[in-house]
Amino acid sequence: MATCPACGKENPEGFQFCGFCTAPLTEQPAATLLEERKVVTVLFCDLVGFTAASEHADPEDVRARIRPYHARLRQEIERYSGTVEKFIGDAVMAVFGAPVSHEDDVERAVRAGLRILDAIAELNEEDPELSLQVRIGINTGEAVVALGARPEEGEGIVTGDVVNTASRLQGAALVNGIAVSQTTFRATERIFEYEPHEAVMVKGKTEPLALYRPLAARARFGSDVTRTHTTPLVGRELEKSLLVGTFERAAQQRSCQLVTIVGEPGAGKSRLCMELFGYLEDRPGLTRWRQGRCLPYGDGIAFWALGEIVKAECGILDTDSPEEAEAKLERALPRDEPDLLWLKARLAPLVGVPGEPAAQEETFTAWRRFCERLAATGPAVLVFEDLHWADEALLAFLEHLADWAEGVPLLLLCTARPELYEQHLGFGANARNAQRINLPPLTDEETARLVASLLERSLLSAETQQALLERAGGNPLYAEEFVRLLSDRGELGETADVPDSVHALIAARLDTVPAERKSLLQDAAVLGKVFWAGAVAEMGEREPREVELALHELSRKELVRPARISSMEGEAEYGFWHVLVRDVCYAQIPRAARSARHRAAAAWIERKAGERVEDLADVLAYHYLQALDLARAAGDADTAELEEGAVRYLGLAGERALGLDVDRAENHLARALELAPAGHSDRASLLERWALAAQQRGRLREARQALEQAVDLLRKHGEPMAAGRVLIRLGLVVHRLGDPQAEEVLAEAHELLEAEPPGPELVTAYSYLAGRDALTGRYAEAVVKAERSLALAAELGLPEQALALHWRGLARCSLGEADGLVDMRRALELALEQGLGRETGVIHGNLADVVWAYEGPQAALDAEEEAIAFCERRGITEVARQVRTGVVTALAELGRTQQALAEAAPLADRLEAEGDISHVPPRVVQLRLLAERGTPEQAPAPEQLVAAARSIGFPDLMALAFTAAAQLLLAQRQTDQAQALLRELEQLGTRAGSDYGSVLPSVLRVALALDDPPLAQRLAIGVEPVTPLHEHALASAQAQLTEDAGDHRSAAQLYEQAAERWRAFGNVPERAYALLGQGRCLAALGDPEAEGALREARELFASMGYKPALAETEALLGEGEIAAV
Repeated sequence: MATCPACGKENPEGFQFCGFCTAPLTEQPAATLLEERKVVTVLFCDLVGFTAASEHADPEDVRARIRPYHARLRQEIERYSGTVEKFIGDAVMAVFGAPVSHEDDVERAVRAGLRILDAIAELNEEDPELSLQVRIGINTGEAVVALGARPEEGEGIVTGDVVNTASRLQGAALVNGIAVSQTTFRATERIFEYEPHEAVMVKGKTEPLALYRPLAARARFGSDVTRTHTTPLVGRELEKSLLVGTFERAAQQRSCQLVTIVGEPGAGKSRLCMELFGYLEDRPGLTRWRQGRCLPYGDGIAFWALGEIVKAECGILDTDSPEEAEAKLERALPRDEPDLLWLKARLAPLVGVPGEPAAQEETFTAWRRFCERLAATGPAVLVFEDLHWADEALLAFLEHLADWAEGVPLLLLCTARPELYEQHLGFGANARNAQRINLPPLTDEETARLVASLLERSLLSAETQQALLERAGGNPLYAEEFVRLLSDRGELGETADVPDSVHALIAARLDTVPAERKSLLQDAAVLGKVFWAGAVAEMGEREPREVELALHELSRKELVRPARISSMEGEAEYGFWHVLVRDVCYAQIPRAARSARHRAAAAWIERKAGERVEDLADVLAYHYLQALDLARAAGDADTAELEEGAVRYLGLAGERALGLDVDRAENHLARALELAPAGHSDRASLLERWALAAQQRGRLREARQALEQAVDLLRKHGEPMAAGRVLIRLGLVVHRLGDPQAEEVLAEAHELLEAEPPGPELVTAYSYLAGRDALTGRYAEAVVKAERSLALAAELGLPEQALALHWRGLARCSLGEADGLVDMRRALELALEQGLGRETGVIHGNLADVVWAYEGPQAALDAEEEAIAFCERRGITEVARQVRTGVVTALAELGRTQQALAEAAPLADRLEAEGDISHVPPRVVQLRLLAERGTPEQAPAPEQLVAAARSIGFPDLMALAFTAAAQLLLAQRQTDQAQALLRELEQLGTRAGSDYGSVLPSVLRVALALDDPPLAQRLAIGVEPVTPLHEHALASAQAQLTEDAGDHRSAAQLYEQAAERWRAFGNVPERAYALLGQGRCLAALGDPEAEGALREARELFASMGYKPALAETEALLGEGEIAAV
C-alpha cells in the first residue's frame, strides 16, 4: 500500500495519484520559484478585541464565531480579484496585483475594504451575538512577488516593506474603519470620498505617516436611491438574459451598445436594470455604473439626466458652491487630457458652473469624449431613467453617443414608457448596435407565482385571486401593490375587494395611511420623485425628528425609499417607491393647496441652492409656473410674486440652457418674455439672451431685431454700460449679415463704454473693433485697438485676451511685420490654455491665412488641415467649414484644379444658404477655375457674387470677387462688364491685404487682355512688398507691364525671376504663367531658349487643365518649330 503524502490515506499499489485527493503519490521535483518586482496593494484586516474575548472561551465556540468571518472575508476579497495570502487567527492578509495584475488594483483593494465593513455589519445583523468589529489597513508599494506560490499551502506571495507598513496601518485604523497610505490615497482620491486620518509614527519609519480614511465610493448612481427587492424575478428571465448578453457583448467587443427597456408603468423596467446591477456586483472585475433620471417638468429639463451622471462621477452635490463644483469637476478630469480646459468648459454647464455657449456639435463632441473616458479602463454602464420625459436634445445626444463612440466597452441603458416612441418614432433607429427590449404583460400563471411569493404563507381566496388576475392585466406592480394593500389592512387570507387599476389600488393603500403621514407624502410629491426630509419638514412646519420617524415608517410600508447618498449635503434624501405612488399623491391635492405647496417647495430649494441657484433654475421655474397656473385657475388675483419668480427663473433656466440646448433656451426665454410686460425691468436682459439663442440657431435677422429692441430699452432706462454690451453683440450679428452698418454699431458701443468706468465690456469692444479694422484693411488702427484691449485687460486683472492678441498679430503681418506671426501663435496657445472653443478655431484659421502670405500655399494647406482637425475633433463644424474655404484656395494655387473645383461649389452653396460671408472665397475659386479651364458657361452668374461682396464691403473680399467675375466675363466675351468691374476695383483704394496681392497678376492679365494698359498700371499702384506673397505678385506684375511696354528682353528676365519665385513659394498657376510670359518674350526676340520655358509651361497648364493658356502655349511652340524649319 502507498500512503498519500498530502492527505495520509492509503492507496493500492500501482496508483500514481491518490484516489481520495488526486495528489501525486510519487515524489515530485520541486518547482523553481520565479520572482519579480511588482507594485501591489496589500490589505490587512484584524478583529478588534477577539483575542481577549477568546481567552477563556471554549475552542469550538471560538471556531464557530470566527468561521463565518473567515468565509465572508475571503468571499469579499476574491469578489474584487484579490488573493488571500493567509489567515493568522483573527487576522487576514490579502494582496491585490499579484499574482495577476489589473490596471485598477488599488481601487479594487479599497472597494474590498469598504465591502468588508458592510459585510461585518451584515454578519452582526444576522447573528447579534457575534458582535464583530474590525480594523483595516491598506498600503500600495513595490514588493517582490513569488510567481507560482501556493498560498493555500502556506507559501507567501509577496515580501517587502509594503506588507509591514500595511500591517502597521491596520493597527492605527479606527474601530470599524480603514486607514490607507498616502500612495493608496493619491491613486484613488477621485474614486472615493476620504477624510484625513491622524498621522501616526510606525516602527521602522523616521517620519509620521500621512493616513486617510475612505468613507464611501463616489455615487454609483446619478440618482442613488437604494434598490432592494425581496421578491424573486418572475417572467423576465429571457429579458434579463438578453440584457446581460448585450452588456457582455459591449465588454468583450469594446463597443458601445444602446438598449432601451420599454414597458408600461409598473412593468418592471427599473427592476430589470437592478438585475443587471446585481449581476455586475457578482461579476469579476469592476464596472462603472452611473445613473441619471429625466424629470417630468414640462418637456423635460435640458440634459438633467446627463448632468446627474457627470455630477455623480465628480462627487458634486446640489448644495456645493459654484467654486466647489468647478474644483470637483477639474479634479475628476484626467491630468493627461490634451484638451483639459476645453473639456472642462463644455462640461461646466451640466454641473451648474457658468460657461460660454457653444454649438451643439462641439458640445456633443466634448460630452462624448467624457463618456468614452468613463469606459476607457473598463466596462461602464450609463443608465438614463424615464426617457419618455427627456428633452429632444438629450435623445439626439444619446443617438450621437451610440453612433460615434468607438473602442470602449460602454452600455447605454435607457428605460421608457411606450409613449417615447409615439413622440419620437425613430429614436435609436439609425444608431449602431441599438436594440429595444419590450416588457410584455405577465401571463396569469406568472402573475399567480409572483403573488404567491409575495404572500409567503398566506393564500388568497379563489374568488379574490381570479379577480386579481383579471384586473392586474399582467402588471407586476399591480400584484405587488395589491398584496401590500392587504397587508396594510390586515386582510391577508381574507376575501377582499380588488381595485380597478394600479392608480386606484395605490389610492386605496394611501387611505390606510394616517392623515398626517398622507399630507407628508403629498408635500413630497410636489417636490418630485426624489425629495428631501428637510424640505417636507419645512413645507409642513414639522419637527425634523417627526419627519425622520414618519419616513422610516413609510419606508417600511414600501411607499418611499431612502437614498444611499444625498445630492444635498446634510439632507436625508428619499425617493418614492414607484413614480405612480408619487403621481397618485400629487393628484389628490386640491389646486389652491397645490399652488401653495409649489410656492413652499420653491422657497426651500432657493434657500438650499444658494449660489448654485442657476443649476436648479429649471426646477424653480417649474414650481413657480405651476404655482402661478394653479393660483390663476383657483381664482387667486394676487399672483405678482409668482410672476416675478417665474420670470426670474425662466430667464436663468434659459441662460443655463444656452450652453446645453439652444431650442430649450429659446423656449424658456420666450415664455419669460410673455410674462414680462413692456415696462418690466428684466425685459432688455431677456431680449438679449433670447437673441443669443436665435443667433446660435442661425436666425440672424430675428436676433438683430431683438437686440435692437433691447438697446432701445436700455437707453430709455439710462443703462449705458448694458447698452454698450448689447451693442457689441448687435455689431457682431450685423457683421455676420454682411451689413456695413456693423462699423457704426461697434463705434457707438465703444463711445458708450468709454464714458463709463472701464470693465470687461470695454475690453471686448476694443477687441472686436480691432477685428473689424483688420478685416477692412485698416491695419494700423487695428494694432492700436488690439493693444488697448490687451493693456486694459492687464489693468483690470483679466486673463490675457487671445482674440485681441491674434488681431494684433494679423494686422502686423499685413503691415509686413513678420513678428506678427509670433503674436498669432501665442494667441493660439492662450486660447488652448483658456479652454476656448470657437475662438480657438477662428485663430487657427486666420493663422493659416497669414502663413499662406508668408510661407506659401502648401504651408497654408498644412495649417488649415490642422485647424480643421482641431475643429472637427471638438465638433466646431461651423468654423471648420469656414477654414475649409482656405483649403479650396490652397488647392487651386497648388495646381490641384480638379480637387479644388470638386470642393468649391458645394462648400460655397452651403455657406451661401446659411448666409455666411465666407461663401465668397470658394465661389471665387469656382468662377476663376472654370474660366481658366475654358468652360465659363458652366459657372453661375457672377453678378450674385459681385453683389454679395459689395454688400459685405470688405476690400479683400471685393478684390477676390471682382477679379474672378471679370476673368469669367472676359472668358464669356463680355468685355464691357469686365472692364467696368476692374474700374470699380480701382476705386476701392486700399490694396494692402493679402487677397489683393494674391490676385494682382490675374487682375493685370485681364486688364491687358482688355487692351487697357493704363488701367493695368493704375491697378498695380499702391501695392507694397509687405509679405513674400506681395513681393512675388509685384515681380509678376512688373514683368507683365514691361512686356506690354515692348521691352521683351527685360520682361523675359523679370518673368524668369518671377517663375523661380513662384516655384519656391509653391504657387503652380502663377509659375506657369510666368514661364509662359518668359517664353513669349523670348520667342518675340527669336531666342531659341523660348522653347524650354514654353515646354515647362505647357506641362504645367496641361496638368491643371487650363485649356486657353495651354492653347496659347502650344501655338507659340508651333510657331517656334515652324521658324526653326
